[in-house]
Parts: sequence; structure tokens; C-alpha cells
Amino acid sequence: MWFTGKIQQEITRHERGKMKKMTWAAAIALTAGLLTSAAPSAATASPTDNEVHNTSTIAVGAVQVWREAACVYRQGCYDDLIPAGQYSGYRYTAAVYFGDNYCLRVRAWLPGGGLGPVDITREGPAWYVFNSVHPGFDVRARPIGDAGCQRSAETSRDAGDFVQAKQ
Repeated sequence: MWFTGKIQQEITRHERGKMKKMTWAAAIALTAGLLTSAAPSAATASPTDNEVHNTSTIAVGAVQVWREAACVYRQGCYDDLIPAGQYSGYRYTAAVYFGDNYCLRVRAWLPGGGLGPVDITREGPAWYVFNSVHPGFDVRARPIGDAGCQRSAETSRDAGDFVQAKQ
């Protein structure tokens, strides 16, 4: 009986130690989760940071630092491609390039969340140069005959400027 009681005490002490370890592990996991969720999101980025999300079904060209309306960038008319459904990956994206027979639909991310009004460009090839007051942008290249390229919808110029490429 004494032996059984001693074993029971030891098991209880061991279980308490495991519980303490589990409590510490849970506290560390909670702290790590809070720290990672506290990292700035695109919606709260500083005005000098932006991100560009390509919501198209085709790639568009990303320009990291705007120099001029000429094909003087790493890949010619752009620095890198932003594949369909992907983000530019730059801390700041100055412009996007889209090709002939396409228009570009641009929507700025509003600082408090949500999207601004749509801006529809004329036909490319062209660049869309972003302003730096928005934390990011959704861009969508559409074939010029697509209903999404029709300028009958109210459009905005608060996201940036259209720059036609010289042909």
C-alpha cells in the first residue's frame, strides 16, 4: 500500500511537470502567433511601400524603379513578370507594363481596407505608373475587346497615370 501511494505521488508530480511544460509551450506559441500577426499587412503598409497583385489570367511586367517610358529595364520594357494570380514581390513597385491589344484595370488598396474605384486604361502597349499614396494595387490585363475594357464605367485617376509606349 505504501508502495502504491508513493507511485501515485510520483505520477502526480510527473503529470504536474508535464502540465507546466505544456502551459509554457502554449504561452510561447501564443506569443509567436501574436508577433507574426502584428507584422504589417499590405493594408497597413507605409505610404512608401506598396504591393501589386496581378488578378489577370496572364502575366504583366513589373517595373521596380520608374525611369522613363522606354524599354530600358532588366527585361526590356519591365524588370520582372508578375505571373497571373501572383504579387510583384517588390517592396515598392513603381509601374506595370502591359502589351498590345490589352487594357489594364487598376484598383488601389485603400489604407483602411477595401478597394478604391476602378481605373481603366486605353489600349497598350503601355505602362501604368503608380502613385505612392496607396498601400497596394490590384491590376488586371484584359483583351481590348473585353467588356472590362469599356470606359463607359465611371473611372478614377487616383491610383496613378497611364503612359503610352512609343511604337
